[in-house]
Amino acid sequence: MLDRDRAYPCYFGVQGQQRGNNWFAVFDPSLPEQHGAHALGDALLEFREQARRGPKRQTLIVFAGPPEPQASLADHQTAFWRLLEDLSAIDTTPWPEGFTTDTADPAWQWCFAGEPWFTFMTSPGYHHRDSRNLGPCLTLVFQTRRVFEGLSGSSVAGQAAKRRIRADLERYDTVPPHPYLGDPAYSSVHKWRQYALPDDQSVGSPEKCPFTG
Repeated sequence: MLDRDRAYPCYFGVQGQQRGNNWFAVFDPSLPEQHGAHALGDALLEFREQARRGPKRQTLIVFAGPPEPQASLADHQTAFWRLLEDLSAIDTTPWPEGFTTDTADPAWQWCFAGEPWFTFMTSPGYHHRDSRNLGPCLTLVFQTRRVFEGLSGSSVAGQAAKRRIRADLERYDTVPPHPYLGDPAYSSVHKWRQYALPDDQSVGSPEKCPFTG
């Protein structure tokens, strides 16, 4: 991420690493329950409390081991959505008021412990979209809504940030920014489409959110 010769395209993530605002957790989803969804859920709860104080732009990066450098992207995408469903299955807090539970609604986003989250996966199964490959295992990235304060798609700062990140993605990946990332001038909808991007420019047809809750 901090390679000066090939800077990671999300400069917020790079700044977070430089300033000590990125947090890390490791777990093995194949081990017994105490090491699976419950352990991940506990990490999310602990991070949420941390994210509510201090700097706005904090990120939790979860390495879901063991390393599988030859794993297929499709397998890791399936595992990612299954982990979100497992977390929802143990969630004892109601879905936050004002946030739809209908995955067909353009405004839907995944929620846990009463908090709407932005999350996405990275995997060694990505061979063209290098920005979504952070190492030899399935990796999940979580951010609370606070990280986007002042960066809405309708704001000048938000549009500038999107333009910069998209330009950096053009240089970093060997494929263009995916259509699911939306237009820099507008707030994106169907955010779940960004959670597990294809490695090419394909768009699902028909489009249906893999999360079944």
